[in-house]
Amino acid sequence: MITDRLLLVTFVAAAALLLIAWMAARLQTGRRNQGLAQAFADSTRSRLVFVRPPAAGGFDARFEPAPEPFEHLSLVYRGGTTVDPIGLLLRALRGNDVLIVRGLLHTRPAAELIWARGRIPDRALARRARVSLWVQRRSDLIASEYAVRGADTTALEHVFVDLQARFGALLQRVSVIADREDVHVEIVLHGAGLRATEAAALIATVRAVGRAALPR
Repeated sequence: MITDRLLLVTFVAAAALLLIAWMAARLQTGRRNQGLAQAFADSTRSRLVFVRPPAAGGFDARFEPAPEPFEHLSLVYRGGTTVDPIGLLLRALRGNDVLIVRGLLHTRPAAELIWARGRIPDRALARRARVSLWVQRRSDLIASEYAVRGADTTALEHVFVDLQARFGALLQRVSVIADREDVHVEIVLHGAGLRATEAAALIATVRAVGRAALPR
């Protein structure tokens, strides 16, 4: 009887600790996401309009007006935290953590580029029309392969390497595609590792990617 009561008390105490840790994680993550969102808001002269305001789960927003050279530029952040039940350590779940920057240019890109972490981009391997126009490249600076398409991709490749140098550890996919009507530039990265002080540099580099993709 005493043993059963002790086990029950222990279980309730452990559950309470987990709940407190989870609530603390949510609160800390919410504050952190608010700071990150504010940093993005301060990154340009445009106003950041929230479709979903910053909270522990992330935020959705768009720049109004979109900064040059974009007609539309948006941020989608899905951020999640959890509790490690063994060590009672708060950690960000990478599977639940993704920041997507999407931009639509005023003019269709003349230079295109696709990259995905750890593999040759699917689009470059696809068996369909115009696939042969994709040229696979490898950069020793980033130790990775990517694919390009267009008459002159030099400027775009240069900015892509700069993007990798700045945010390579966080980047998951980079896509600059002309044959989409809704999005021309899409960059996917882990947002949990992005510091608020880096938000302006990220947006500046994204804008440089857009400019480098435009016709000369």
